[in-house]
Amino acid sequence: MSIIRKFLLSAAIIVTPAALLAGGHSAFGGHGTSVITGSSTMEGKTGVLLSQTSEDVWIWDNAPEGYPTASTASCMQYIAFATGQMMPLGFINVCQQVDVDGDVNLLQANPQADGSFLVTQIAGTGKWAAFTGAQWVGKTDVNIGPNASVYSFAPK
Repeated sequence: MSIIRKFLLSAAIIVTPAALLAGGHSAFGGHGTSVITGSSTMEGKTGVLLSQTSEDVWIWDNAPEGYPTASTASCMQYIAFATGQMMPLGFINVCQQVDVDGDVNLLQANPQADGSFLVTQIAGTGKWAAFTGAQWVGKTDVNIGPNASVYSFAPK
């Protein structure tokens, strides 16, 4: 693995774990775990693009009746860096889920200036449909080496 790839992967792990967040009902939050299962880089003349795939487990605090208390999701993170720079120029995280009842949930997370992430439910079906547009604020609680993290999220 090239030095720049190792550096970018390490930087992304530090900057992005909180983005691997859950969506759901706007009145409850929770916590989750994320394990990066794949990554790739594309190097240009003036910049580098890093893509990461993760598998997450979401655990809901105080989930209403009829909602799962835990679920899994697949997430993709895309991060742009200027060549030689440590701070990302841009970042987007998208998580997708089909829960145990067959309902679909699609979320997007964006980093905030304070180091947290703003998570927005982009679309949902079944029980999740009513929460399209709901938002949560997430943060990384523990980095577990370069490829895993524990995070929490609360309603905005």
